[in-house]
Amino acid sequence: MDKKLIKKLIKNEFGEFLHTEGFVSKSETLFLKVTPDNVLHIINFDLGSIGFTCAIAMQPLYTFEHTKVVSLSMGERLSRFRIVQKEWWSYDEPEKGVSEIKELLIKNGLPWFEQYGTPFGIVEFIATGKVKEYGLKLFDSFHQKQYLGFSLLYTGRIDEGIKCIYELISEISDTAAEFILTYKGQLVDLITQIKNQPDKTLIIIDDIVKENKRCLKI
Repeated sequence: MDKKLIKKLIKNEFGEFLHTEGFVSKSETLFLKVTPDNVLHIINFDLGSIGFTCAIAMQPLYTFEHTKVVSLSMGERLSRFRIVQKEWWSYDEPEKGVSEIKELLIKNGLPWFEQYGTPFGIVEFIATGKVKEYGLKLFDSFHQKQYLGFSLLYTGRIDEGIKCIYELISEISDTAAEFILTYKGQLVDLITQIKNQPDKTLIIIDDIVKENKRCLKI
């Protein structure tokens, strides 16, 4: 197993190609694109002990988060995205694996970013039940309500956004971990502020975007 070889192949196969698609390399295995309307598109290679794989994801930067990291919650491995195939590609045939990953990215990944990788697209993707169709198993009810609620706020559907985030708040049990309960309180404060001053919603959301970008160093 030669991970250095895989990283070199990734750079050679994807570096210039993804650059033309608007992505920048944050590491040898992570590529990010920030859209003009503040949605992060993510392509992440995972070099495991039994093989290597690649996941794609979206992360709205206007979402008030309890963690400040690049998140793959709204995403899936390309090998299980829309069509379930192999879990990992073998280190024995690295060129073949990297080539197949690129094919899947072009076929399924980039069109997904193009169609749904905006605030309006995220609303459509979640509200119309596309999550199940695309096989996003990690994108649970909590994250769906979170991303949907803040996307509604961001796109000006404030009343709907507030309602959705209140549903998210009610989903958090009083017996949840302390940091989640803290987050619950912060959500309540945030939505109360937006309800009392709806004309300040975009200012509030803009501050969230700036904080997320600062923490993610993007």
